[in-house]
Amino acid sequence: MRKVLLLGALVIGGMASMAQTPIDHFYVGPYVVDYHGQGDVKYRLRDNVDLYDFFELQRDTTIISIHKEVPVESTIQLSAQIGFNPDRPKEFGIEGVWKKNLIGNVYFNGGLSLDLTHTDYGYLLKRNMLEIGVPLQIELGKLNHQYASLYGSVGLVPTVYTTVNAEKWSTIDASRADGVKKSGFLIAPVVEVGGNIPVGAMIMRIGFYGRYKVNCTPGGCDVYKMAAGRAFIGAKVGFVLK
Repeated sequence: MRKVLLLGALVIGGMASMAQTPIDHFYVGPYVVDYHGQGDVKYRLRDNVDLYDFFELQRDTTIISIHKEVPVESTIQLSAQIGFNPDRPKEFGIEGVWKKNLIGNVYFNGGLSLDLTHTDYGYLLKRNMLEIGVPLQIELGKLNHQYASLYGSVGLVPTVYTTVNAEKWSTIDASRADGVKKSGFLIAPVVEVGGNIPVGAMIMRIGFYGRYKVNCTPGGCDVYKMAAGRAFIGAKVGFVLK
């Protein structure tokens, strides 16, 4: 008899202790949340709640999440490039431009460029030209941090140049050797096409360009026609900062 009474007392005590465990109820929108303690949470739909009525939805409602494209209004672009002349000259350069959205997908680019043109005609002539230019371009293309896109640009690069060094190995080709130590001014029309690829907080761009260096005057054409090369095609890699 004592064992039966003791067992009954234990059962009643356990049930009483369970009944004393606090349970908090929260109403979150159309749901009821039972919070027993950290890590012990249960939730259910409230009684007599219709989700269509609660959110004022039609029975055929389809919820679509639209991700809006946010174009870049203004930013800085840094680039490096390498180009080749159909003959032997080569050019290497860096460029920094400020990009400003004009309207829609149209941008204006303006900045500063620094280029080195290297010419090596073997035993005839070797020459290095330093060029400092001001790129002025109109660019067409979507520029945003959400999606990859294509772009194209046209422009002019007013440039001052000077001969860094030149070695005249032979007088066989007098026209190419003429004007070894000249400096001056040129204008280079440029076209460029390529793609933009979002990379983290920046946009990477890879493109190809064509450039033609014009430095002819009423008195005749100068060192670029004679030796340094005028037409160049090349590749450009850069980053558009956030």
